[in-house]
Amino acid sequence: MQSPRILIAGGGIGGLALAQGLKRHNIPFTVFEKDPSPNSRAQGYRIRIAGNGAVALHECLGKDNWSLFERTCANVELRLNQLGALDATSLSGQVMPGMGSGPGQEALAQRVWGKAGLKSDPNVKRGYAVDRKTLRSLLTLGMEENVKYGKSFARYETTDNGVKAFFSDGTSEEGTLLVGAEGVASAVRKQFLPDYRYVDTGTRCLYGKTPITSEFESQFTTKAMKGMGVIKDKNNLGVFLEAMRFPTDASIESDGRLEKVDDYVYWVFGGSAEDIGLSDSQFHSLTGKAAADLTVELTKSWDPSIKCLFELQDIDQCAPLRLVSARPVQPDWKPSARVTLLGDAAHAMMPAGGSGANTALADAALLLDLIIQQGVTEHMLTKYVEGMWKYALPAIELSAAGGEKLLGFKGFQGAREIDF
Repeated sequence: MQSPRILIAGGGIGGLALAQGLKRHNIPFTVFEKDPSPNSRAQGYRIRIAGNGAVALHECLGKDNWSLFERTCANVELRLNQLGALDATSLSGQVMPGMGSGPGQEALAQRVWGKAGLKSDPNVKRGYAVDRKTLRSLLTLGMEENVKYGKSFARYETTDNGVKAFFSDGTSEEGTLLVGAEGVASAVRKQFLPDYRYVDTGTRCLYGKTPITSEFESQFTTKAMKGMGVIKDKNNLGVFLEAMRFPTDASIESDGRLEKVDDYVYWVFGGSAEDIGLSDSQFHSLTGKAAADLTVELTKSWDPSIKCLFELQDIDQCAPLRLVSARPVQPDWKPSARVTLLGDAAHAMMPAGGSGANTALADAALLLDLIIQQGVTEHMLTKYVEGMWKYALPAIELSAAGGEKLLGFKGFQGAREIDF
């Protein structure tokens, strides 16, 4: 069996989890990340790791890093099947069907939140809430020499012995297998599967964080401070939120390797592109204060005890996001012995229900296990693709169902295909 060297394009959650697993098993690898540094741009804040994602992360991390992960998570109240929905102006509440309820949705949820062929572990809890920056930093621990920043993937060529990846700075690297894990705009996918297109869901989000200060707590409604919550208005705009309270100091727990994270409320505000009221170019150009100002403007009629969430936000942390998704149909994907995809590069989905982070972690654990057991072969990568779609397709469907309930997604029929 040829000793593999894995080239991972993209230093997101899935790519780094795979790298940690490879490191544990002494399999050579390098991660190439286009960002100049780990924290050069806003990428969202809170991540829910649950079900197959939690088991997968446990398999990729070693004992010490898993323990550190658990110690640096926020307090969590897991509510997967029901979300409390508040009216933005009256504060009246109702139980809103969650992403795992409704006709046919329970079966989908079971397929997504199951173990995806992974062995369950009694030491893995049902769910975790973690700060994204903390998790990414944790996933790079011990791999500082293996992660290269400022490396934007340009193209690849297959060779007699493997694959050669070329980067926009003029450099190149050779390996046995190239894993495209660079997210929805994956350049690896564009070359590998040129006819595979994602669609614009027609929904737009602004995500941010509001520090939990005494001023904020004195103004914000207590009805939305326990577990995950949804607040909606009559104009089809809404916000999904969760308070992130950290029982420990990540800096102390990690002996200074991770940064302390103060308590905050994580939120995603959004609706249809029409309800947001900006052209695509206007929306994508929003940064910082302009994005924050838009959330304040669009919620000016909301109850004061809710709109203070936006008035007291950290304006530097607000950013726009166009939501794209793969269709819930397996694409024409002929496995290659040299190239494959992982996470959003393979199966983008809306940020609800199915959870892109959890499916990316499941991909990482599945691919890791197959590399360990079979090495890098076309047969192995065929098994990877077959296994991946068993949970990725229902995850796309489930997240789309959540997008319909929370953001007004109108379905895949008629959705516009997009190029990156």
